[in-house]
Amino acid sequence: MLRHLQRGACVKFNTFIRPNQLHTTISNPVKVHSASVVNGLGITEKAVKQLQHIQEKEQDKEQMLRILVDSGGCHGYQNKLELTKTVEDDDIIFEKEGVKVVIDSVSFQFLRGSTLDYVQELIGSTFQVTNNPNAKHSCGCNISYDIDLDKIQ
Repeated sequence: MLRHLQRGACVKFNTFIRPNQLHTTISNPVKVHSASVVNGLGITEKAVKQLQHIQEKEQDKEQMLRILVDSGGCHGYQNKLELTKTVEDDDIIFEKEGVKVVIDSVSFQFLRGSTLDYVQELIGSTFQVTNNPNAKHSCGCNISYDIDLDKIQ
């Protein structure tokens, strides 16, 4: 379970969501929380609109965005994002305006209080986790970060 949190070498990458990464397992009955920073994860309107666009394009309202904290990058931790229909027993689901974001309980410890945003830049557009109160430092490319372990509950 904790293998995805082991520290790794510095790797620069961009987060992409590819259709072939889509999992298709039927959901387990897991409690769904209203998305807000107070509840643990905020979701911006831009992120909601982009997730709704993906659902409409794929003609599949069951698709969710999974956020996973993984080892890697210059500072030790990075976020991986993928489309999924899979919900595990230890997952936490956040919902806003019909879209859902899934985070496993271990990753949630590192992301609690963050916001999911959809950022559009000249070089591309991507979902990003922003305003993470548990991140101590981040690299210049804003891909990896270090965790302030004193803030983790």
